[in-house]
Amino acid sequence: MSLEDLVKDGIKNIPAYIPGDTAESVEKKYGIAPEDILKLASNENQFGPSPKAIEAMAKEVGRVHIYPDPFCIEIRKKIGVMNGFDDSGDNVVIAVGASGILSLLGEVFIKKGDEVIFCEPTFGAYAGAVIRNDGTPVVLPLTEDLKFDLKAMYNAITDKTKMICICNPNNPTGTVVDSEELKEFIHKVPKDIIIVVDEAYIELSSNPDVKSMVSEISDDTNVVVARTFSKLYGLAGVRLGYAMCNKEMHAILQKCTSVFTGSRVALAGAMAALDDEEYIKKTKAAMLEGRKYLTDEFTKMGFYVYPSETNFLYVNTGYNAAEFAEECKKYGLIIRGNFDYSRITVGRMDQNEKMVGIIKKIIESGELKKI
Repeated sequence: MSLEDLVKDGIKNIPAYIPGDTAESVEKKYGIAPEDILKLASNENQFGPSPKAIEAMAKEVGRVHIYPDPFCIEIRKKIGVMNGFDDSGDNVVIAVGASGILSLLGEVFIKKGDEVIFCEPTFGAYAGAVIRNDGTPVVLPLTEDLKFDLKAMYNAITDKTKMICICNPNNPTGTVVDSEELKEFIHKVPKDIIIVVDEAYIELSSNPDVKSMVSEISDDTNVVVARTFSKLYGLAGVRLGYAMCNKEMHAILQKCTSVFTGSRVALAGAMAALDDEEYIKKTKAAMLEGRKYLTDEFTKMGFYVYPSETNFLYVNTGYNAAEFAEECKKYGLIIRGNFDYSRITVGRMDQNEKMVGIIKKIIESGELKKI
């Protein structure tokens, strides 16, 4: 018997996650100096973290020999109060990124025969969490305008449905579903089904009509809202995410989380970042400016840019997305090319201008042919 024979079927069948290329891989392949490589593939906040967060994290570095708060209680309380809950912290669960929340939900709730409904393309962690735990993904296409199809998802519910996952705004398309329609959907779904709303990017939305579903969390709903410190707060490297839910759900999830989920450095940075309102305001404004600039420039090039409420754009360039991404690497530009269309992160304005220049060169070269 081989070691592979001892592995659970769900683990064997997990789909591979395809991350964005690294500067190191592009340097090795094309001989481009690291300082000349522009990495706009992973939706990282190119403005960096809050200065207050950096200062707070630096102070903790000298104390990393001491375990952090095992239950992350202070940040749970802070997030809870900021989102309209009481100050017990018992509506907030901390994890290693929003993907850690999805893994936890799968581990706790999904068993063999359970169905989980979501649309694709979307964040690959949903399928991974389901398959890893021997559940069955029920995968539906997005609507024609690349939004989660709430009607089709409702119609797909069976007596085997355990969970529904909705990414809003959606990754990789950047699109959102109507908030009122989503609320109606939540209250129409049978109460014994868990509804996960992944709001990793919602804090970057510029549309006042895009509402969080935190408002729909109650004792009568099994709604879980997932968030992260990786995007708006620029803390992707310290890996901290969280979920908000009712107290009954929290008690179950909290019991199953590992102690010491958040490192001293991560917790200190996150606490400080939440308080830095000036940084949040400036970062969001700069990102919105860059998003508009890139949308306008790509449109001038004849590309179709899907409306985005995130720090990235989903762009139909007219070229094969994988071939276009590979061509960009030759010029030191890293974007994502493993979807139907190109997913491009909004960077600082100097990065955006450099990217536009590179893409113009690619078009002018004529090396790629339209599909």
